[in-house]
Amino acid sequence: MRKKGWLVAVTAVILLMAAIPAQAESPSTEETTVKTVSSLTPTVTSRLEEAVRKLAGSEAFTFDTVMDMGKTWIVEGELKDVAAVFQTEYNKVNSRVESTTLRYKIGSMDQVLPSELKKKVLKAIESFDKDKKLEFEAFWRVHSPYQNNEPKDYWVFWGAGDSSSSLYVDIADENRLSIHAEYPVGDVSSKLVTRAENALRNTWGKSVAIAHASRHKDEADGSFYWLFEDANETSSVRIGAVTGRVLKVSTPQTDWKSDRDFAASFSVPKYAPEQAKKAVAAKAKWLFNMSLSGYSVKTEQNTYTFTRKGQATLTAKINKKGVFYELSLVPSNGKLQ
Repeated sequence: MRKKGWLVAVTAVILLMAAIPAQAESPSTEETTVKTVSSLTPTVTSRLEEAVRKLAGSEAFTFDTVMDMGKTWIVEGELKDVAAVFQTEYNKVNSRVESTTLRYKIGSMDQVLPSELKKKVLKAIESFDKDKKLEFEAFWRVHSPYQNNEPKDYWVFWGAGDSSSSLYVDIADENRLSIHAEYPVGDVSSKLVTRAENALRNTWGKSVAIAHASRHKDEADGSFYWLFEDANETSSVRIGAVTGRVLKVSTPQTDWKSDRDFAASFSVPKYAPEQAKKAVAAKAKWLFNMSLSGYSVKTEQNTYTFTRKGQATLTAKINKKGVFYELSLVPSNGKLQ
C-alpha cells in the first residue's frame, strides 16, 4: 500500500471483507448494527473468550463493543495486563471463531514477546538493511485458521509513520521470518535503478521509468531481493540484494483475449527446442549473462524452461507473437539473492 493511513486501512480489512457482498450483482441487504456484549449467547461468549485467552495467555481482558455484520459478529476489547486491544470475528453460519487479532504498541515487545523470538526479530531487522534501519510502531498477534492464504498463525510488525514495511513471523513454520519494505526510488542505489530500467528496455524494447522500489527477504526460501516496478505496477524487475544480479523481468506484453484464446494459442508449442534457444538467446545473454549451449528445453503451453545439470535454470514465457515477455532465473544454488 503506497499511501498515508495504510495501517488504519489494514485494521479495517476484517470489517470490510465481512461487509462486502460475494458478487457485485448480488448486493447484500444486511446492515451493520452495534449490539451490546450481553446480546451474545453464552456459547458464543465462551468461544470468543477461549480464543482470546489462548492467544493472549491471560485471563485479564474485557469485551467492549459488538458489531453484527449479518453473518458474523465482530467483537472488540482490550487486555488489562498490557496496553493492547483485540478484535475477534465469529462466524454465525459455521458457529466458530474465524479469527483473533491482538494489537500491541511496539513498546510492549519486552513484556509480550518470548526472549528468543525478540532476539531473532531484532537481529533480522538489523541485518535487513545496514544503511537504513527499519522502524516499527506496532505489532499484532494473529490467529486466523480458516483463511485461504498463509500464514494463518503469526506475529506481524508494522512500519512506523507512513513507512509501508512489515515483518511476519510464521509460528506454524518454526518462527520463520519474512520482511517487506518499500523505499523512495531516490533512496535506492542509482546503479540498481538503472539496471532495472535497462532490463525492461531490453526485454520490451521501450523505455520504462522505475516508480516503485521495495526490498524483500524470506527466511523460508532464502530469497533476498529488490523489486522495481513502473508507475502502473505492470512491469517489474527483481534484482538480488546480495549479488546485484537481475533475477526476473516481467513486461505487459500478453496478447490473448481469454482463457480459451490462451489455451488454443498454446496448445501446440510455437518453438521447437533449438528454435526456442535461438529465439531467447540474446535476452538470456544480456539479462543474465548466460549461454544456453548444452541446455535442455521443456515446454508447457507458453512457458519454456531451460535446464542444465549444475547450472542456473531459465524460465521464459511467450505471447502469441512468440515474443518472450517474462524471463526469470533460478541460480544453481536455488537462492534468489
